[in-house]
Amino acid sequence: MSCATAGGLTYLFADINTSQAASQTIAALPAALPIATAPMPSNTSVSTTPAPVVPALAIQAYNGDLVNTKYGPVQVQLQFTNGAISEVAVVAYPNGDDKSVRINARALPTLRTEVLTAQTAHVDTVSGATYTSDAYTRSLQSAIDQARAAGTTTIA
Repeated sequence: MSCATAGGLTYLFADINTSQAASQTIAALPAALPIATAPMPSNTSVSTTPAPVVPALAIQAYNGDLVNTKYGPVQVQLQFTNGAISEVAVVAYPNGDDKSVRINARALPTLRTEVLTAQTAHVDTVSGATYTSDAYTRSLQSAIDQARAAGTTTIA
């Protein structure tokens, strides 16, 4: 992927305008001026081999179902890169009290790591975060099901 800054675009377009002005100046020269060309040495070879094509990454994201628990809702978003789970983001999680915040600060990164490693929703429950773990995997499985239905992945 390529990113351009406003300064970079200004520089790019300034260069194009300069090139266009130079082309117009050359076009305005009388046709009677000789154009000097140097002969190419006989031992010079020109490569016509095209540059290798680098395939673009196919990145797609799916939101899992919002799963309610007695402590609050849990929802995840999955990102797939070329059919594999490449990122898991938690869109919603119980955070209405200090205890939920502490539990989820420990449980959510653990669940994320396990999912990225296992490439499935079938991961172990985090001890002390049973409700969050259950809701997380249910939301995760719904996102995987959406991706599979769309042909993005074959993950079960």
